[in-house]
Amino acid sequence: MTKLINDKNKLYRHFSKGPVLFAYHIGDLDDFYFKDCIWRANIDKNDEIKDIALIYNGLSTPTVMLFGIADDYELFIIERIQYLPLRFYCHFLKDYTETLDRFYHREPLGTHYKMKLTSLKDINNTQQNGEITRLNRNHKEKLINLFNVAYPDNYFNEKMLDTGKYLGYIINDKLVGVSGVHTCSDEYNISVLGNITVHPSYRGRGIGTVLTSELTNELNSEGKTIALNVHSENTAAIKSYQNIGFEIIREYEESLFIKK
Repeated sequence: MTKLINDKNKLYRHFSKGPVLFAYHIGDLDDFYFKDCIWRANIDKNDEIKDIALIYNGLSTPTVMLFGIADDYELFIIERIQYLPLRFYCHFLKDYTETLDRFYHREPLGTHYKMKLTSLKDINNTQQNGEITRLNRNHKEKLINLFNVAYPDNYFNEKMLDTGKYLGYIINDKLVGVSGVHTCSDEYNISVLGNITVHPSYRGRGIGTVLTSELTNELNSEGKTIALNVHSENTAAIKSYQNIGFEIIREYEESLFIKK
């Protein structure tokens, strides 16, 4: 049986079966994000979730999460095509590519890794003529200017700054680096890092590692499970995250889909 689900406890029980695979899903249970989420699920005979699709409408283009744990998840996708947007970004397992290509034009955005903090390591946080600053909405203009230059294809909404989990690196009053979160839930003790970048003119100095290490230490001290996503070809970032203590857990695909 298929239904819309809004029971957070039921959703969390399902996502707890794969906390790294479903890290975004768990983070989106927080009230900060939950109102922008649509959860379509298959229900088993015990009225528990068998599999689920998440449609997140908090950004200008919806994002759909298609991560299944049941063997018949591809059939689940086909049965839900009518409910998916006409245009959306999608995170999905590679096994589902052929099924999705039957219904959508696909613009690939690459293979990505899901990483999890498994063993926090000490990083030399020596600052190089700069200052680490906690960012808020007053920094929005500087942050958007940085993203335009250093990370134009990122997923960012200024309300993410309200989490209080965005750290910036300031040199001579210029924002040259940032490390933040996509989701951060105190209730479910999970955080997904994101929107991490450094101005091209300041790369290679360890600024991104310093910022991400500082934020990771803060979140770890709060007892959170910490995960992140990274493009498989971003070897510098992967090495930086591994130096902090993250480990690759799962591989997945990202694409923009447009209905045929």
